[in-house]
Amino acid sequence: MTDDTTSDDTDEQHRSSSSRRKFLGATLASPALLGLGVGSYEAATRHDGSYDTALVRDLADGQDDLVLDQTAVSADPRLLSDWDLSVGQQIRLTRTDGEFAAYTITEERPESTEESVRMPDSGKSRLDLGPSGRTPSDDRNGCPGPVTDHSLDDEFEAEISSTVPASDLSARDARREGELVEQLDERDSSLVMIAPHGGGMQPWTDEQAAYAADLTSATSWRALGWGPTPASGAFQRWYVPSTEIDPASYPKLEQIADTEFDVAVDFGGVCERGIEVGGNADESLRIAVRDSINEALPSRVLEAELSDDPTGAADSMLVNRLGDDGIFLSQSYTTRLAYHEEIAYGVAAALDDDLDPGAQQPPGRGRRRSRPPGNPQNR
Repeated sequence: MTDDTTSDDTDEQHRSSSSRRKFLGATLASPALLGLGVGSYEAATRHDGSYDTALVRDLADGQDDLVLDQTAVSADPRLLSDWDLSVGQQIRLTRTDGEFAAYTITEERPESTEESVRMPDSGKSRLDLGPSGRTPSDDRNGCPGPVTDHSLDDEFEAEISSTVPASDLSARDARREGELVEQLDERDSSLVMIAPHGGGMQPWTDEQAAYAADLTSATSWRALGWGPTPASGAFQRWYVPSTEIDPASYPKLEQIADTEFDVAVDFGGVCERGIEVGGNADESLRIAVRDSINEALPSRVLEAELSDDPTGAADSMLVNRLGDDGIFLSQSYTTRLAYHEEIAYGVAAALDDDLDPGAQQPPGRGRRRSRPPGNPQNR
């Protein structure tokens, strides 16, 4: 099971560059929706329209399909028009007490109150994490279900922002402030390594993308998000499925969204133990990546396998939108904890003939950066 289960499956393994760009333009080019911000974040997301705040409300009759969708919101079309936003984009909402989270606009719904934004209880809980965040599951490899408990009113105001990341923070500051930032290393390469759920969301995936990109001289984009503490709440606050991520809501991702990458690799999480290699790339390339990872792992302590989940091959997956051949790498928490560098080296070696996947001392060994246990959610 991969980290995204919301898109239609597809058996199409090959897509032309033109069809991929057409898909990008149709689904990603619209501006992001609601968002929130405080402090210096406001300067980067200043809005001159009529509505600076949204009225967050419970779901209405007929919205049962959103009950368990913790990232989904509906919004009045006048509010969306005011922010030049549309369905499919992400927004950031911030309560008056400073709690904030990312959401995806999934429905345009006319309301009597034009600033209305509706979400389920599972969505409200993302704005009520508290100073310590949600208590992590004992099973670090398990997939969390939606949390519906919260202490918020039926209706409350929240500031809106059309950009999700904080643009002026370092990763160190973002971790301390429970924020989300982007990192982009743009190189003249037909290869891109990404980690949409780095930081505390799916720990070590951002380090893997950066390391593999360094080894192969590839472009690399990472989103690093944290919760109220470095060890808790990041997944609940920032996670957006890879099938829904809109580059218009992430400025640095937008910079490379139209680049003609031949191969894109997404370092991500999986709900079960192990390593799975998916994506829409040719089977021969996925096999080569799998075998290279297995050769890079010490003494075959575990083996990567080809994924049988078709979600990773869906056109809507971010990695498949960015590259003509997409590789979606799913890894459990405990696997990343123990072997994040070896796995990244194996991926790089599969894509660069100058690297030996069986090297006893992969370059960078000993550079491991310790990090307090991150959020165990690995979807």
